[in-house]
Amino acid sequence: MRAIKELLEVMLNNQEMFYIGLCHWVYDLNANNIIHDEEAKKLYKYIDTNRPHSFSSIEAYKNRNNSFFWNKGNIKPRIKWIQKHIKINS
Repeated sequence: MRAIKELLEVMLNNQEMFYIGLCHWVYDLNANNIIHDEEAKKLYKYIDTNRPHSFSSIEAYKNRNNSFFWNKGNIKPRIKWIQKHIKINS
């Protein structure tokens, strides 16, 4: 199984699969056999345990009680979050 850093890089390398949010992105990567079931579970857990703080952006604050961290369909803060976590896991 690939490490979190590598799985996050896979997400960045497959931005065309982004549709609505991080979890759906992971789902699409898994459904298209780009990542395996266990890797998807690992990413879901990582995303859930590393939820952005509500003070990290206005969008994150507005969505603090929502299942989406940022506005649906906005890839930019998600890319920034992924890049930050690639560095953390380097």
